[in-house]
Amino acid sequence: MNYKSIFFFLGLFSSIVSLFSIFNILYAVYFDFIIDLNSYLLTFFISILIASSFCYIGKNHSKNISTTEQIIFIVLGFIFIPVLISIPYYFSIYNINFLDSYFESVSGFTTTGFSIINDVKIIDEPLLLWRSSSQWLGGLLFLLATIGTIGSKQMKIKPSYLISGGASGRNFYNNFNINFIKISLIYFFLTIGIIFFLTVVDIRLFDAFNLSFTIISSGGFIPVNSLSSIIESDLQIFALSICLLLPIFNFFILFDLITKKFKSINHQEDLHLVILIFLSTSLFYFFLNSNNSFVNIFFAIISSISTSGITVYTSSGNSALFFILLTIVGGSLISTSSGFKYIRIYILLKISYQEIIKIVKPINIIDKNLFNRETKIDDQDVKIAFFVFIFFILSIFILSSILSFDVLNYELSFKLSILTLTNTLSSALYGLENVVFFDLNNFSKMSLICFMLLGKIEVITILFLISKFIFRE
Repeated sequence: MNYKSIFFFLGLFSSIVSLFSIFNILYAVYFDFIIDLNSYLLTFFISILIASSFCYIGKNHSKNISTTEQIIFIVLGFIFIPVLISIPYYFSIYNINFLDSYFESVSGFTTTGFSIINDVKIIDEPLLLWRSSSQWLGGLLFLLATIGTIGSKQMKIKPSYLISGGASGRNFYNNFNINFIKISLIYFFLTIGIIFFLTVVDIRLFDAFNLSFTIISSGGFIPVNSLSSIIESDLQIFALSICLLLPIFNFFILFDLITKKFKSINHQEDLHLVILIFLSTSLFYFFLNSNNSFVNIFFAIISSISTSGITVYTSSGNSALFFILLTIVGGSLISTSSGFKYIRIYILLKISYQEIIKIVKPINIIDKNLFNRETKIDDQDVKIAFFVFIFFILSIFILSSILSFDVLNYELSFKLSILTLTNTLSSALYGLENVVFFDLNNFSKMSLICFMLLGKIEVITILFLISKFIFRE
């Protein structure tokens, strides 16, 4: 086992936590929020010590990193990094116990948005920034994992290798360095661009900063109890909607446009998503709308497909179910959105249609091309997509059953289970604005933590890892 490489990459991401803690220290000192300053100082020293230790252990690591070791790094990253992120919560003045602190940090790191903090107004600004930045870091690791490892041809867990921007993953070390620099720069400048765009439409700089971290990562943390208290005009709602398109479409689409490498044939998935957004918005506005403006509905559709869940819209009854179904669809494979992912639905529908055609016209030639391009869908892609779908349904019923034994009824448990697995905020958009996570028992919180993680990295990743240890090659 090449444990040195695993420690090295864990140390790299631990060092990013220390950088965010420095930012919070500077912010707290400059704006005189010194009451919780010690918690960020402690976070800095712990994270930098761990980062230095891990990097030292892995300083002579082998560049030949197997697929099993890559999976271990990803899984440990999503479990361990939230431990560091939980430190400011645990040592804050708000008396948050360790489980609640870890729940909050996992919710942020998986870009879910569930919070044990009932009243955000009582939280100081540095801690609000810390919550938002946890999403940003989680989105970055998720993109690296998707492009460099679990979306590669060797893994096929997420078939991102089928579309533009997907990496082959043959040399993880070189791919990681290239991907880390490229993705980080794009990610950073997109974040800055969102901040600028939001401030142009008169959103307060502090709120724009927090919202940019939430938007780019398709997260759910917002710096206020209700988004409508800072997003008031239709122009601001529309601006937020445009920004939320970024975690829906292929992460590299703007990069391709800027570098003049954009080819429409390579972004058919994005074209399908545009059509889905247009049809969903039109359907809801003309047939299901109940006295809401077009801008509000457009924002609700975008927020759901991006699996963010932030909203100024309050829904009820069938409309809530409609938006929940959109979270299951999700956005592009190479994006920070969660959900089942549109391309998997496309694969299953296309193969199902072809199997019916085989029965009716058995001598026909079957087209297995993706989006009618040269890239072909193979049997393993179909099997994995089907397996993920089956487990997704099974997970909903398992988690629903667990939550229904707590303070939630089965309907709320069912909805919350779907949002947990799609890493989507439980907002008024889905009729779940009154869920109080603080009141859940410890077993329910631990269950939500597990399924938030599984929703992000997917159970097939864990099964892949288990199979490698049981059936050693």
